[in-house]
Amino acid sequence: MNKLIMEPLFYIYLVYGASFMAMSLFVVNGITKGSSLTLVSSFYMLVFFGVTHGIAELTDWVRFASNTLGYGDNDFLLYISQISMIISFVCLLQFAVNLLSYKSGRKDLYKTIPFLLLIAFLVVVYSVGISDIHEVGLFARYGFGFTGSALSAIMLYQQGSAMKLLGNKKVVIGFLVAAVGFGLYAVCGGLVVTPVFGYPIQLYRALCAVIITVASTAVIGVFKVE
Repeated sequence: MNKLIMEPLFYIYLVYGASFMAMSLFVVNGITKGSSLTLVSSFYMLVFFGVTHGIAELTDWVRFASNTLGYGDNDFLLYISQISMIISFVCLLQFAVNLLSYKSGRKDLYKTIPFLLLIAFLVVVYSVGISDIHEVGLFARYGFGFTGSALSAIMLYQQGSAMKLLGNKKVVIGFLVAAVGFGLYAVCGGLVVTPVFGYPIQLYRALCAVIITVASTAVIGVFKVE
């Protein structure tokens, strides 16, 4: 047990997963005050991302503890972790697409894009014969993770710029900080999988999660002024 307590990753995984769970709670609280059903539905996908990604990281936290204590890995938890991660990244891409199209007359067509990409992804995985869940998760991270995070950063930045017209500096700053958080997460969570400057990549991902979560406390103000 002392060995586990001394492991930094034990706390990093916990903060990582708990941060996205907290973000979901903050956004849900804001959604209940929303007046635009279209905008609210867009942010529900961010909630689903936070919950599923939080589950993935908290599952990895349990797996890490089990490995560190000498009990070994658990295949069931491994699958839960990877499947939750894949679902979370698809939800994040859906969130970004929803923001991109929520004022468009063809939004229903655009909203099908993430689902169609998921079908195509599964077909490719099956056709190529990839059976290792780690590899499947890695491809999803590079594809859905990077794309969803990068597009979310762009759309949140645009939303923040639009909010300047309403004169609510707190909301504007919240959107811009969230955009920075997702922009960094596109790199740390969607592209890089190895240590950086001698520190585990999970540390940087956890820092991104904290930034996004803190920013979400201001972003939810959009539901009051929208």
